[in-house]
Parts: sequence; structure tokens; C-alpha cells
Amino acid sequence: MFTGWVTCDRRTRSCWSRSPARIAATRSRPAASSWITSRRTRRSGRRRSTRRATPAGWTPARATRSHVGAGSPISIEPGGPRVESVERVIERLAEWIGPLGETERVPVLESVGRVLAEPLTAPRDVPIAPLSLFDGYAAAGPLVSGTSLPVVGKQFAGDAPARLESGTAMRIFTGALLPEGADTVIAQESVTVEDGRARWDEDVSLGAGVRATGADTREGQTLLERGIQINAAMLGLIASTGVASIPVSRRVRVALLTTGDELLAPGEPFAPGKIYDANGPMLEVLLKAAGVEIVQRAVLPDDPTVIDARLREAAEADLIVTSGGVSVGEADLVRAGVEALGRIDHWRIFLKPGKPLAIGEVLGTPFLGLPGNPVSTFVTYLRFVRTAIDRLAGRTNPGAWPVQPLPLAAARRGGDRPEYIRVRRVEVDGRVQLEAYPDQNSGLLSSLAWADGLALIPPDARLAAGDTVEFTAFKELGL
Repeated sequence: MFTGWVTCDRRTRSCWSRSPARIAATRSRPAASSWITSRRTRRSGRRRSTRRATPAGWTPARATRSHVGAGSPISIEPGGPRVESVERVIERLAEWIGPLGETERVPVLESVGRVLAEPLTAPRDVPIAPLSLFDGYAAAGPLVSGTSLPVVGKQFAGDAPARLESGTAMRIFTGALLPEGADTVIAQESVTVEDGRARWDEDVSLGAGVRATGADTREGQTLLERGIQINAAMLGLIASTGVASIPVSRRVRVALLTTGDELLAPGEPFAPGKIYDANGPMLEVLLKAAGVEIVQRAVLPDDPTVIDARLREAAEADLIVTSGGVSVGEADLVRAGVEALGRIDHWRIFLKPGKPLAIGEVLGTPFLGLPGNPVSTFVTYLRFVRTAIDRLAGRTNPGAWPVQPLPLAAARRGGDRPEYIRVRRVEVDGRVQLEAYPDQNSGLLSSLAWADGLALIPPDARLAAGDTVEFTAFKELGL
């Protein structure tokens, strides 16, 4: 007789079954090939809904927010518990969490770091008319070596174009519109001026020294695609077309919770049995660097009533992120609080550090529970929380992970899982190599402060000094 799914923790070697009543309730629902989710937008009061195919490996659940799916990632199947690769977890997060779909207009000068909500097209040519590339003399080309022409005036940047008579030249400055009748500019370094006449001793081709109309952008041209995260160069491009504001996805709202009565805020007097909260401040900075709005920041005490209230408040956000206290087999009130208001599942990630990752929902809001060790928290944030945030914001290529092949400075052996080791770039005999921090314990924040990136060591690898591995620089991740 079927009594429910059995879930096991390989670390504690303990197993438990899911509630038969809940399974029966689920089975009593009508079968469906897809699920519908809906969410009331708090500011506008409108209700939006989406229909999407159920991702493989997930079971139907109650209707939740429009950007959240549902499922049971690690139910025991024949052959033992499923262990997920990093790539598969990222794929499934992308299936589970969808874009918020809410936009706002912001001034261009405030758009850096925001995600473009619609394709952006150029409203005009840039430049709007031909202009000079440098200081020099404008004339009608082509110009033959040894020619001299009378200089009849000056054309400055910002002036309306003057009229240039045939057989004359005009002094012109960088960025100035070409005078009417001119189509060529010769650099001032190539010109000699005597008795009011400009002379040059080289041939100058027609159109030389001129930036043509629309050379940078053409009216109607797509400047940037939807889902692009705006950077300073893109801001300059947009501003060059005269656009004052652009549509962007609204900021993702995140509730950040750390757990435990033992935690002290930096600056509080130290007491025996206490530790200073490092993961919370670190995650707070990482989230701000990702451009999110932190709408709740709390340390949860070991009090079920307070935990319930804080989780209910956190459910008003778009995403809940916690650190520590929700691992399988851990007697923790936060895990119980999440289960009471939604559900929580545990994924075994084929990765070191960062093997356990808790996934769930609190009143329909996605929940990501990160490991408690600081380096594990850091790595799982970079690989998985960034993916969730990017999906919610509608960013293309969510969780992008740029890599660069670089050689190791010393030999390295891989373990039973892929491992991200803390490294920094050093120069050895004129060649950039990766030096590993001597102690790769996942509890050492000093290793992160020392490093400038992560190197991926494949499982069971036997790498010699000089062998190439994949390196990801923190700077490339915006850190």
C-alpha cells in the first residue's frame, strides 16, 4: 500500500515520510497538464496570471504567484536520492521562477544597473548631420597636394552650419557641423596658413575627417534589446540619442533573514556563546550590488511566534533569502515555520562548497535557504540566488557565469565533486597563473577576502602545475 514519498538525509542516515493526508489531498485534485499561477500586484491592484507547462520532476501545487512554480525536487526514487548538477539546478530555477513583468520609467542618468523592459530604438540619427572629427580646415574635396585656398571664417561646435563658397576653406573645430558646401576636413597639423590662405602638401580624399550622418546610430535602429542590464557605456549611447527616460523592470524586492539567537550585530558587545553575524551583512551587500531592493532585513530568534510573524512579512517580497538553519535533519524552527506557511524541499547539489540548498515557498513567495558556512553561502548566492534575481527582473542570460581559462600555479587534485576553490591571479615568469588559498575550509572568510575569483576543479582531476582551469573573476560578476 502506498503511504507517501520517503525522503532521506544521507548525512544523518535518517528517513521520514511525507504526510499521507497531504498526498491524498493532492491526488484528489483534477489532473492537469499545466498549472496556473496568479498574483495581485500590490501597487496597482490588478491581477495577472500566466499559464506554463509543468517543469519535469515537479508536482502540481496550489495556485501561487505568477512568477513562481511548484514541485518536489528530491523525493526518493528507485536508486536513491537525486543529486543535482549546478547546471541542472540553474535550469530548474529558471523553470520555476519567471519574470515579474512589472515596469517603470526611470531617468536615463538613474538607469545604470537596471534591466531594460522593452527594446530601445533610436529616435534620430546620431550624428544628426556631418561633423568634423578634429580641428582643421573644411573645404570641398577631394583636395590635391600643393593647393591653397583662402580662409573665410570659423565654424565652432554648437554653431549652426555656415555657408562655404566654392574655392574657399573654413577653419573648423572638433565636433562642429560641416559648413554647407564642405564635405572634407584636413587636419590642422597638415596645413600651413600664410597671408590668410591655407595650404597643404598631401592629397586628401573626399569625405576625409568627417563623421557622416547616422555614423553612430540610425533613426529606427534597435539600440538595446529587452533584458539587457544597463551599464555606463549603454547609458552614454542612450543619452546621445536625446532620450531622457527609459522603461525598466521594477527592482526585485528581497527579504533577507539570518537565523539564530547566537548572532550579534557588528558593534554589539561580545558575549560568551555568541558570534558576530557575517553572512547577513555579506549577503546584504551582494544583494545591493545586484540592484535589488531589500524590503526586510532581520535576524530570526529561536521563537516560533516571532518567526511566523517575520516570515509572513517576508512573503510580501518577491524573494526570501535565508542563511543557515534549514538543512535536512536540522531541528530548526525556521524550517518548521516555512513548512507551516508553505513548503520546503532540499536539493543535494553536486558541488563543493555549497552542497545543501533549501528551496521552497512561503505563502506563494519563492524561498531560497543557503548553507550556513560563509564560503558556501557566498558560492551558492553567486550561482543560484543571482539566477533567481535575474529571472525575476527579466534579464537575459540569467545567472551569467563568465569564465576565463588560466593555468594553475601548483598541482591540484580534485575530490568527489566539482569544487570552486578560492584563488587569485599572480604573475610567474611573466605569465598570469592562479594561486590557491592554502586552506579551502568553507568556514574561512579570510579566504574570500584574499581571493579575486574562483577556479573550478573537476571531480577526480589530477592537475599539474600549468594545467588550465576555468577561472571566474569576482570583478566580472560586479563584485
